[in-house]
Amino acid sequence: MRTHVRRIATSLFIAALSSMLFVPVTAREAWAQTAGKVHRVGFLAYGRRNPPDAPPLDITKMRGPVPAFLQRLAELGYVEGKNLHVELRFGDYGQLKTLAIELAHENVDVILSVGARASRIAQKAVKTTPLVFFSCDPFEHVTQLAHPGGNVTGSTCMSTELSPKRLELLKKLVPKASRVAYFSDGGDPDAWKRTRDAAPSLGITLKAFSYENRKQLPEALKTVAKWKPDAMFVFADATLVAERKRLAAFALHQRLPTIYTFPVFAKSGGLISYGSSIQEMLVLSADQVAAILGGARPGDLPVRRATIFHLVINLKTARALDIQVPQSLLLQADRVIE
Repeated sequence: MRTHVRRIATSLFIAALSSMLFVPVTAREAWAQTAGKVHRVGFLAYGRRNPPDAPPLDITKMRGPVPAFLQRLAELGYVEGKNLHVELRFGDYGQLKTLAIELAHENVDVILSVGARASRIAQKAVKTTPLVFFSCDPFEHVTQLAHPGGNVTGSTCMSTELSPKRLELLKKLVPKASRVAYFSDGGDPDAWKRTRDAAPSLGITLKAFSYENRKQLPEALKTVAKWKPDAMFVFADATLVAERKRLAAFALHQRLPTIYTFPVFAKSGGLISYGSSIQEMLVLSADQVAAILGGARPGDLPVRRATIFHLVINLKTARALDIQVPQSLLLQADRVIE
């Protein structure tokens, strides 16, 4: 009898222990929240500002890379419409400071700023609310990646560091190119310096062209065309991502081989791109946001760096430009668009 009782007690103990060790995935949501609490996240980015009389923007209806951000948060236990609410704020660069302050006054738990320029603006405006940046150059925002300090952490797509490599790829694609236009918003001096310093060893004369805002973009591109470069190097910001089809059309019309940063450019008709995926970067950002919602201090979270870089070549555009893509580049490519 005693042996039987001991067996029952042992079975109950093992069952209880198993229930603690092997918690179902669905229980993550319970861990990620205080009972009944709805976490509030601010999402700040360059774009068209929603008119005051328009209905609030709904992040669940957005397309592009943003769904990956929501999906990753859901995997970590933060589900929009259940225990999470994302406040969206889009505007031009002149409006982002006001929008960042507005989000802070909305008492959001954390703000995600997308883009280097937007993140610089947000960091100057927001001093206490936790801020997660997605930027091309982390050292514009922090001095130490391992321990950023203060109310800031984030992720970097490493675009600045990859700039010399892009120029090298462009030269392999167009060996005769000697005059290359460097096109950007002028807000990333370290990227320009790294690219400029790499140019002489490749036999390239590099000239910078920039613009202040979206309205100035057509005139800035006309200035590039007047210089008659052999190729163009685009260091993208949020404006150029939004205008990627215009850039691809311009390059095709000018018969100008062009290299870009993110894969989305080559997918939209650009000739070649090399860099991290915006979608993958937003997943890293979601990890940082979730950690802060879970109680971590932003300044203690190391800045996340992209580790996967995609070489994408658009052969359709290459044929339109009468460019023969070297086999060595085709073999390196992660994706070739026919």
